[in-house]
Amino acid sequence: RKPGDEDRISSGRGSKVQRISETYKDIIKTLNLRIGQLGEKENKLNDQLADNNKLLLKGLIDKGEYDKEKASLKTQQAETQKDIQAKEAELKEVTKKYEEAEALETEESGGAETSQDLR
Repeated sequence: RKPGDEDRISSGRGSKVQRISETYKDIIKTLNLRIGQLGEKENKLNDQLADNNKLLLKGLIDKGEYDKEKASLKTQQAETQKDIQAKEAELKEVTKKYEEAEALETEESGGAETSQDLR
């Protein structure tokens, strides 16, 4: 080995950890965006249910049509809620990995920086 090789090895590993950390950061942002989109979808389904209730009460749709639509919307709501829970679990896991990578990056850089909360 030549003098200074250790620094390059450490520096290379640090930049790799930094790239991993940035990748996790991007995944966290994407997951937060997706969870937000699913939340919006769930809100729209709730609005549709409320609208259908109003139509039924005003006599603009019959009970059979209402029940059919309500069952469909409830199924979609359950699927959306399941998707949200899965994305939240994935977010929790990725956030943990991100925090570990940040801690490793901080440790390798010798600093005592704190990671930002991305949520």
